[in-house]
Amino acid sequence: MKTFTIDQARSAVASGGVLSANLRPDGSMFALEFETSNGPAMLIASVSKQVRRFGNPAKAFEIVRDLGLEGGHYSVAQWRPEDREIDRPSRPDKSAKLKAAHAAAAHDHWFREQVEIGLKDMRDGRVRDADDVFAELLEGLPVGN
Repeated sequence: MKTFTIDQARSAVASGGVLSANLRPDGSMFALEFETSNGPAMLIASVSKQVRRFGNPAKAFEIVRDLGLEGGHYSVAQWRPEDREIDRPSRPDKSAKLKAAHAAAAHDHWFREQVEIGLKDMRDGRVRDADDVFAELLEGLPVGN
């Protein structure tokens, strides 16, 4: 079966090669299939080259509309929403990355506050003892093991 990335689908629609779009159930998800003048073609992800699957059919309909297609077909006969847990595995790697990003953002926020305090003191002509500054800085840092 032929496959299209979103850019290839956009080009095929612009050239008149796509006749309609079909929303097909794929477990608890949906896939977009295009009827072309050369037969069916599936929408694939640009990076992974796997069939692009949608948990929310509304997103697939948005893509169909954005491509400039006016309609197509859909079926829910083989849709199995109870399989959602099987179709969407957990992503502990992504969770760890997000936690690290949030911690880094919190540290960046704290650091910028400290710089602003120092700049304000400098503009106001206040001179602070280095020991006091380091003591304040160390108060804001998390204690390590």
